[in-house]
Amino acid sequence: MKRLLTQLFLLITFVAFTTGARADDRWETLRAINWVENPTNHTRMGRFGELGPYQFRAATWRMHTRKPFSMATQREAADEVAVLHYEWIKANLERAGIDATTFNIAMAWNTGVTNVITGHAPSVSYNYAERVVNLVGTFKRHIPAPAEPAAELVAATPVAPVQIPLLDGPALSFSMEPNAPKFEIVIAPPAPEPVVFVDREVAMEKPAFVVTTTATLTPRFSLLPSLVD
Repeated sequence: MKRLLTQLFLLITFVAFTTGARADDRWETLRAINWVENPTNHTRMGRFGELGPYQFRAATWRMHTRKPFSMATQREAADEVAVLHYEWIKANLERAGIDATTFNIAMAWNTGVTNVITGHAPSVSYNYAERVVNLVGTFKRHIPAPAEPAAELVAATPVAPVQIPLLDGPALSFSMEPNAPKFEIVIAPPAPEPVVFVDREVAMEKPAFVVTTTATLTPRFSLLPSLVD
């Protein structure tokens, strides 16, 4: 059972990948056919009654839609019919055992499926198919890559260093300039000690005051009462 599920998963993956690849080839093929048939996308009718970007004839248009043939000049309607006609050609080629390559589909677009199946396609249809194949190859080689910012534009816009001061300590300095250190440590010089200037000189240390006296002690004598008696 597990093996069967694994094989089923691989089959689904392969079909999805193939469908996606064919869808991409289909759009590129239709774009190339548009460039060969009507590169300027003019709206006037051709000498054989062709009309629109893909130069549909009225009979081909009515095979796939009931919309008026005059709408073949409108891009949205023309693209819708072009996809249906592409798938119709591919299905008929594969049913006849012919590989539905870009070359064979383009040739059938120009001369008809029956001529391709029976091998009666004229040389002009071969040249037509070769032009379509060459255009498809050109489209595949010139897929635009995602735009990236130019290095010179980044270099031409220098960013000033951002300094983040810290309290009572070193600061970090960041820079976005090319070929420069990403950051550096900046240590601020120590603050100078305050100096106070006065208008007079400070005297040497001396006593704040001196106490002097001229008083003298005068001796006094007195007799005891016991001696008087």
